[in-house]
Amino acid sequence: MKKLWIVGALGSSLALAACGVNATINQAISSVGASATLQVQLSAMATGTGTGASSVEQILRALNVDMNYASTTGSAIDQSTGHVNSEVTINNGTQTIFDIRQIDANEYLRIDVNAYASLPTVTLSSQQLTDLQLAVGDRWFELTPASLAAAVPTSTISTAQTSKIRVAERAVLDALSALVGSKPYTTLPDGSYSQTGTLDSVVKAVQPALENYLGRPFTPHNVQGTYTIGISMSGASATGASIQLTVPDGVTGNGTIDVHASITHNNDPIVTPNGATIITKAMLSQLIAQAQGTSTPLG
Repeated sequence: MKKLWIVGALGSSLALAACGVNATINQAISSVGASATLQVQLSAMATGTGTGASSVEQILRALNVDMNYASTTGSAIDQSTGHVNSEVTINNGTQTIFDIRQIDANEYLRIDVNAYASLPTVTLSSQQLTDLQLAVGDRWFELTPASLAAAVPTSTISTAQTSKIRVAERAVLDALSALVGSKPYTTLPDGSYSQTGTLDSVVKAVQPALENYLGRPFTPHNVQGTYTIGISMSGASATGASIQLTVPDGVTGNGTIDVHASITHNNDPIVTPNGATIITKAMLSQLIAQAQGTSTPLG
């Protein structure tokens, strides 16, 4: 769930960084986390002629992601670290496949097997569908901190390694922000902003940070393709962000992927599900084994 948010936030922050010289845009950066609630809706599209392109296009066209965050203290999201409830839904059109909620310290999950089975390129036999329905279908499951700690192996990553990773992540993000902030952007008639650059410039910008993390130099090949990032605003508040990547598809032309995020601050409640089944370590192992036995790749 946190990774999904990072993806959305990264796209937004890159777009916003492009306009950082403008005081109004700086306000827009602050506006994303300045309220006690935040919703981000993500959608994506892809086009291309390479191997597997058709399957990817179908899946991305069907999927969308909704993220909802609410401070439990009533303070702004960016001032409520450790006190934010969240809900992330992964949807097949208007049907919710996965509903994942974090309320206080507990995690909740509900899976709609039928919504998953109706995704393009997913094929399940009647027996597989029955097995999945019996195992997880249309029920809420709860992971408490105790059950989660028992189910997830203890990390072997040392404090020093963790610190090194965080420093590298920060260096990469700083390099990207500096790159985007150094390039011109276009103000569009509707008040939104757009910027285009090369993927090769992105690779070269983050190269020093990556070399420092790896402890050795490397010489990347010339990377073909471009990126376009954008932000839409209402007054001084950000209402959306987008990123488009265009690369040669190795066949007859270019392949593209577009990710769009809309940003709102509605008072959408995040409710604790009733009657959730608490997952024990034994139950989790059984569910994983059953899911692996009936899993079907998306492409």
